[in-house]
Amino acid sequence: MVRLVGAELKKFAAQRSLFMAAVFIVPAFATLIKILMQVVVFRRVGQSNLGSSVDLVAEASRSFGLSGNTLAHLFFALAVASIFVVDYRFSTWRHFVPRRSRSQLWLAKFLAACCCLILSLLLVTFSDLFVTMLVMAVDGTVLTPLAGLDQLFLLFSVAVLELLALVSVTALLTVLFRSSMAAVLIAFLLTLGSVLVQAYLGAGQDLWWLPSIAANDLRILVTSSASSGAVTPLAALLAWMIVPGVLGLVLFNRQELATE
Repeated sequence: MVRLVGAELKKFAAQRSLFMAAVFIVPAFATLIKILMQVVVFRRVGQSNLGSSVDLVAEASRSFGLSGNTLAHLFFALAVASIFVVDYRFSTWRHFVPRRSRSQLWLAKFLAACCCLILSLLLVTFSDLFVTMLVMAVDGTVLTPLAGLDQLFLLFSVAVLELLALVSVTALLTVLFRSSMAAVLIAFLLTLGSVLVQAYLGAGQDLWWLPSIAANDLRILVTSSASSGAVTPLAALLAWMIVPGVLGLVLFNRQELATE
């Protein structure tokens, strides 16, 4: 399985423009915004937003929230769709299907997509911390002792679950339509629709089933150190990860790939 995942990552990396756009644009854009905010906004008013001391764990925790950003989901969906569609596009399925089971091939693509999205999220976090440390060096800001690493891990886990839900939905759409364009657009519209519904109706209990609401609820529970109430949002995120994933795998196992 490790070799299959590595092969999928190599095939994706060979599509350089798609690989760069899907994996590196989000970290680059987030870093640019961070720099502009520090240089243009906070420097112009003559003060930094960091205060007299900085908690790097808290800074990293905030950066994990980008996993639910609507615009970031567009590029994340592009990464997933590009990995799943490449063998449809170049009609290479017939070379792999006789050698490996379809479940292994699908799972390898799924894991490769997860690796790319997690890499992009980690790059966002590291670049954010790098800019923060540069500002600290200029301002002489004091670094507080590292604490709350368990909370950092939990917030990272929530971000990964949210990304896995996006991977499952986009993978299902790509297998269904055999087109990356259709999968990316529909996945983005679903994310955008979720945001619009939330903005119109509010983040009430009736919307607990939306992945963005479930992820936000889990983040609130983690940051508030609450001991209960995590079952419903966690179940919602797991359902968004498992149900589309199983449907995509079943559909892929039933597809005619002899000529593809």
